[in-house]
Amino acid sequence: MIDVSGFGSSVTVIATGSFPQGFQITEFADDKNPIEAKEIEPTGFEMLYDGSLFAFDKAAAVLVDVSVVAGSEDDINCKILLQARKGSPKIIPLPDVTSIVIANPNNGTVTLSGGTIISGPLVDTVLPSGRKQGNTYSFAFGTFAGAQSLKQLISTVAQTALSFL
Repeated sequence: MIDVSGFGSSVTVIATGSFPQGFQITEFADDKNPIEAKEIEPTGFEMLYDGSLFAFDKAAAVLVDVSVVAGSEDDINCKILLQARKGSPKIIPLPDVTSIVIANPNNGTVTLSGGTIISGPLVDTVLPSGRKQGNTYSFAFGTFAGAQSLKQLISTVAQTALSFL
């Protein structure tokens, strides 16, 4: 039987300027998807005048949303990271280069690097029930590494080896 449990997952965020030691996210929101990876579109296409299809490869960022409990230590760290990216006058405007490592309970690990935080709230939202809503922070990455299963790892190694031929 396939283990689909996500209980015990963790996310480690490393940002070159703001958090060079990194911080671990474990306090996930219960009112939103805790970790959500968006679909990527690595291929584009155009229909030609003669009706044939022309397909091409294109760059595609890996987009990941992480939702945390409002007011938690994880939320504060994400707000600090977001504030560091917000445009403001700085003496030396050096942007953070962010990486994330997602560890799943079934020993799968995904590493996303060459990225940045792209959105999130600086102020908490209060729901009509009086409870604070979980905060979602969005990240974009240029590089994907790792595998969520042994089969994916073997496939990636084989593809890399074949690309050298």
